Amino acid sequence: MNNLKKNYYVKTTAVLQLIGVIAAIGGWLIRQPLLFSNILFLIGLFLICISIIDVLLGAHLLAGWFRHKKKGETDEEYRKNKLNLKKVAELKNKPIQIHRIGISGLILGVTYIVLAIIITW
Repeated sequence: MNNLKKNYYVKTTAVLQLIGVIAAIGGWLIRQPLLFSNILFLIGLFLICISIIDVLLGAHLLAGWFRHKKKGETDEEYRKNKLNLKKVAELKNKPIQIHRIGISGLILGVTYIVLAIIITW
């Protein structure tokens, strides 16, 4: 259980999944499943996009961009302020970090999309 708590927000995810199930049942009982299905599907896509952004932010994509010489900067100052290639390589070769918000968003997004599909079945 401690490993689960370390990887994603267990209570928050469970409560939001329960709210999604209640919304799905409510949409089915009100006889407007398409409206609730569309809402759940859009929320699911939004949460998956949030988790993708979280993964991309942890990927160090912008590390090591070439720094151009500033106007008025001498060659000695430019060489002194150059990027250290070993540090950039170490940073880029690290494994991608997925934070708790990304995993929770992915779980909720998939849950909401599956609920949206089940409602309209």
